[in-house]
Amino acid sequence: MLKKRKVGFTGPFADVNFGDYAMVVNNIYDLTIKDIVLFSYDSPFLNIIKEDYLSDFNINIVDVKFKDEFNIVEESKTRILTPIDILHSLLNYDEIASVMSELDVLIVNGGGYFNSLWSMPHRIERLSKIIAPILVANNLNKKVVFTGNSYGPFTDDAEFFGCTLNALKYSVIGSRDNLLSPMWAKQIGINENSIEFIPDDFFIVNKKLTNRDVRNPMRIEKYIVMETYLPLDYIKKNVCLFKKFSQNIYQNYGLSILFLPFNLKRGGMDQALYFESKLNNYTYYDIDLIGYLPIEDAIKLIKNAELVISSRYHALVVALSVGTPIVSVLKDVLGDKRYYYNKNLGMLNQALRDIDFDERDYLRLDYLEALEFTSEHFKHITCVQKNNYNYVYKKNMENLKHERESFFDRNIK
Repeated sequence: MLKKRKVGFTGPFADVNFGDYAMVVNNIYDLTIKDIVLFSYDSPFLNIIKEDYLSDFNINIVDVKFKDEFNIVEESKTRILTPIDILHSLLNYDEIASVMSELDVLIVNGGGYFNSLWSMPHRIERLSKIIAPILVANNLNKKVVFTGNSYGPFTDDAEFFGCTLNALKYSVIGSRDNLLSPMWAKQIGINENSIEFIPDDFFIVNKKLTNRDVRNPMRIEKYIVMETYLPLDYIKKNVCLFKKFSQNIYQNYGLSILFLPFNLKRGGMDQALYFESKLNNYTYYDIDLIGYLPIEDAIKLIKNAELVISSRYHALVVALSVGTPIVSVLKDVLGDKRYYYNKNLGMLNQALRDIDFDERDYLRLDYLEALEFTSEHFKHITCVQKNNYNYVYKKNMENLKHERESFFDRNIK
């Protein structure tokens, strides 16, 4: 008789940010392992996801807690934190260890959080709470499997990440790109030959998710999906250019705008509400009604769109997954485009493997320029990209699905 498997997950999936929670739900659906532990830094939101998507699973959510006297933000400013610093800071080490002792594998869910953006003061505490279960698992000689992660870029925090990842005894390092992540992983001491490729955790979507009924049906016919979390002051300063874009795509192509926020407040909803008062031929998806963007709704709205304009990486992932043209705007992180260039082109290279394509038809450097580019070259963009969703693309989808399944079979199931 086969032993009943039990796995744990750590990662940023407690954020109300579409890609982060969508990835862990998709992974759980694909693994079909019923007993799951989610290590979290924000259980209230995760409880909502549990109720809405994971009622068929035995889910235990364990909060990772730090001692009150441990000010990780101040500590990280003055010295390089090591694994032992994080372990000593844990308030509930015994609780985490007790739960961890019953697990077969700890999965480090996919995402782009092993980099210098996440070690900055506004994210270092959450990153450390993601890392803490990894270190406890390591103490207990548990296997640690990183799924579709990307790595880097790193600055003067390379030793922090190097100390953490090179301390692991039994680990599988999964990377969702073959572009720059292997190079940056090497920078922190990871052998390139030990890295296993697995596509992004949300590129091959489980049919149980795609077959779900939409939560908030939108009555809109021919439209583009637009997303941005540009600062409101910047949008207000340039609102005339957004108006011009809205008018042009409606007059020239008969397209309305459906604004699709990926996060609450300034992460998308504030922008959606502002545009409502300024743009014609415009509507928005109100994620305040549910508290987050439902996975099934996002997939269907992007699938039925004529085109997507977004600065979110997972808007690109979904668009490529369902065969919708996309103009993806690369944001600056740490002063340049390396972070998003790696993630976005890395994803394009996987979906369009062995297909000749011009990166400039997909990736733009500035949001306002992207609006102008889309307005002037809409037919070119959509024609070229739809032609790229050909038999080779379909073969790539099949191969990537197989690579994902093979990774899970070898390392988790």
